[in-house]
Amino acid sequence: MSTRKGLKITGVGLCLVLAAFHTASAQIDLRIETPKTAYLQFSPIPFTVRIKNLGAGELKLTSENGKPWLEMIVQSRDGLLIAPEKILTPPDKTLRSGESVAIPVDLAPQYMIRDTGGYRARASVRLPSGEALMTDSLDFLIGRGEVIWSVPRGDGNERRIYSLLKFYEDPNMGLYLRVEVPEKNLVYPSRRLGAYLPLGKPAAEFDPQNNLHLLYAISAGTYRLSVVNPDGQILREETRQQGPDKPVLQRKPDGEVSVEGGIVQLPSSLRERLSTLQARIGTQVPPKDPIQP
Repeated sequence: MSTRKGLKITGVGLCLVLAAFHTASAQIDLRIETPKTAYLQFSPIPFTVRIKNLGAGELKLTSENGKPWLEMIVQSRDGLLIAPEKILTPPDKTLRSGESVAIPVDLAPQYMIRDTGGYRARASVRLPSGEALMTDSLDFLIGRGEVIWSVPRGDGNERRIYSLLKFYEDPNMGLYLRVEVPEKNLVYPSRRLGAYLPLGKPAAEFDPQNNLHLLYAISAGTYRLSVVNPDGQILREETRQQGPDKPVLQRKPDGEVSVEGGIVQLPSSLRERLSTLQARIGTQVPPKDPIQP
């Protein structure tokens, strides 16, 4: 049996080439990747397990007797094993010779990774022969972030705190939204809204359904509207370019919230569909706006 190990940096993120095993029964190339070296506390922690069948025959990866064929092992930097909250249930896979598969895994809902600090993760794959192959560990950090805006909503046990945080993501800053329910000791997953730019304070309004409407600058003259429900789930996003009037968030007498002013910037895919439709009905297609959302 021979092994191959090394560190590889790719355009999609950090890629740790962890093991290639050559045996009579199976030959696989096993890797784990994560796009960043640091993640905000309570945000998703995405990993990808990549497996390639290097053998001449078919490779079947299946769970047996309730034991999954793929497991993630997470430890703190001091070696403390982090117990999983939920069992990973990867789908069964059959790989032909030379075929590859990528399995996405979010560590955040699977493990009690709540405290800030350093962690390491590795993947373990169980082959049909019963042999378990384990990768080397890949290090990552959990950081606290800095609250730049916060507002409470509601009373009693249902009182929620909505916060915007900035978090350093070498080499840039990310902007995140977090929703907490203090009386229930509950923190919903932090949602990344985009890059953070210190261009004034965000405007915020709640509608009658208790959805939060946020309007904030994402570049000079460009604004993003994000609408989230009480659990922090993104319901709608919209980008507006400042025109004769600056976009302003307004709450109407009936409680509904809207944005007045500015020019809505359509996504590229929607621009293409509208252009195709206009061409079919003989309408002149307007020139594309050089500013993309």
